[in-house]
Amino acid sequence: MTIEPVFLEDEQLESERIKKEHHRLTEQFLADVKTTFGSPHGKRVFTFLLEQGGVNATLYSKEADIYRNVAVHDFVVENILAPVVTADEEIYLSIIRDRAQNLRNEEEKRNE
Repeated sequence: MTIEPVFLEDEQLESERIKKEHHRLTEQFLADVKTTFGSPHGKRVFTFLLEQGGVNATLYSKEADIYRNVAVHDFVVENILAPVVTADEEIYLSIIRDRAQNLRNEEEKRNE
């Protein structure tokens, strides 16, 4: 059984079309993520989501919470943090710098 060359060409064209559309949607999504989370409002929402996901928290506490903490953490890292870092790493780094500065300020206030 042989496959017609026209059929193979149509399959290749369709495959290329799908790849291009997927690339376009990915680029559009990353641009949306960069615009959204790059704004002051977006950074606050992003920080909230990271805190809710326990990205900076200890994963292990009471035994009953271990699986939930790990699952939520992994979901947030893979589905929220990863796209933001992919879109614009500076957004995440600026949030980390702001958080570190706030911790230093709090520590200085306690030591006064």
